[in-house]
Amino acid sequence: MSLSSIFSFGPMALVGAAFSQPLFSLLLALLIAGGVSVIASRPRRAHHGVAPLPGPIARSVQARYLPELRGLGIAAIAVIIVFAVENVVRGYLLPMPYDVAWWRYATPVFCALAGVSVVLGMVSIRGTTPSEVAVVPTGRRSWTSFSPRAGLFGGCMVLLALAATTIAAGLASSADDQGRYVSLEIPVPNEPAIDPIRQWFYGWAFGIPVLICVAALSVTTWALLHTSAARPFIRPETVTAEWGARREVASGAARVASAGLLLAMAGAWRLIARAGSGSQLTIVGQNEGNPYDASWRYAELATAAGWCAPLLEITAFILLLLVASRICRPRALRPPFDRAAHNADATATP
Repeated sequence: MSLSSIFSFGPMALVGAAFSQPLFSLLLALLIAGGVSVIASRPRRAHHGVAPLPGPIARSVQARYLPELRGLGIAAIAVIIVFAVENVVRGYLLPMPYDVAWWRYATPVFCALAGVSVVLGMVSIRGTTPSEVAVVPTGRRSWTSFSPRAGLFGGCMVLLALAATTIAAGLASSADDQGRYVSLEIPVPNEPAIDPIRQWFYGWAFGIPVLICVAALSVTTWALLHTSAARPFIRPETVTAEWGARREVASGAARVASAGLLLAMAGAWRLIARAGSGSQLTIVGQNEGNPYDASWRYAELATAAGWCAPLLEITAFILLLLVASRICRPRALRPPFDRAAHNADATATP
C-alpha cells in the first residue's frame, strides 16, 4: 500500500484499522502493564509487627510456592505467545480461503487450560506434604478462601458471557453445503425468491470446541483453587506467609483462566461484528440496477460487540502480563520493605 493511499484515510479509519488487529491490542497492553509494574515496584512501607521469617523456614515456604507461582507466570507467557503465533500464521501465512479452523477460538482457552492443569499437577504432587509441626486448624477452607472476590466475580461473568455468546451465535448460525454451521443467513426483505446472503459466522463449528474447553477450564481452575486452599500449612510460623502465597496462586490462576476466556470472546465478537454488519445485494437486471438492502436484525448489537472486542483483548493481555511479571520475584514471597534501613543505607552512601 502506498503512502498516498494510507494518508487518504481519515483519523477514525486509521484508528479502526489499528484496533482491528489483535496484535495492536497486545502492544497497548504492554505499555499499560509496564506502567502498572513500575508503579507497583516502588518500595512500600513495611507492615508493623511483621518480622521476617528465619532462613530455613523462609526457604521451606519458597520451595513449596515459588515453583507454582513461576508455573503460572510461564503459563501466562505461553498463552500470549501461542495466541500471537496463531494470529500471524492464520492471518498472514495461510492461503485464503482456508478450511474451517475449528480450533481458532478455542486456542486461548485450551492454552489457559493446559497451564492451569500443569500447576494443578504441581500442587497435587508436591505441594500438599504434611505439616512439619502440628498446626492448629484455622477453619474450613474452600476454593473461595484465598481467591479475591473481585477476580472470582469477574471470571464468572466472563464465563457466562462467553457461554451465552457461543450458544446464541450457534442457534443463529446455518449450515453450509458440507453441513458445517459456519454461516449466517441474512434474507432480503420482501423478496422470498432471492436466496439469502450468507456470511461467515461464529457458528457451532467454532462454538462447540470453545464450550468444551470452557467447561474443562472451569473444572480445572476450581480444582486448583480448592486443592491449594485445603492443603495443610507447613508450620505455625509460616501461616501468614503461606496465606499470602496462596492468595497469589489463586489470583494468578483466576487471571490466566479469565484471560483465556476474554481472548476467545473477543475473537468471537469480532467475527460476529463482521458478519452482522449491513449488506447490500446487487443483481444484474433486477430492481432497475439498484441494490437490495439486507441487514441482520441484531446488526447494531453486533457492531457494538465489534467495538468492544479490543477492550476485551487489552484486558486479557494486561492480566497475563501482570501474572508473568511476577515470575522472578512473586510479591507474596518478597521480604517486607524496611524504610528505616533503606534511609540508613542511603545516608551512609558517600
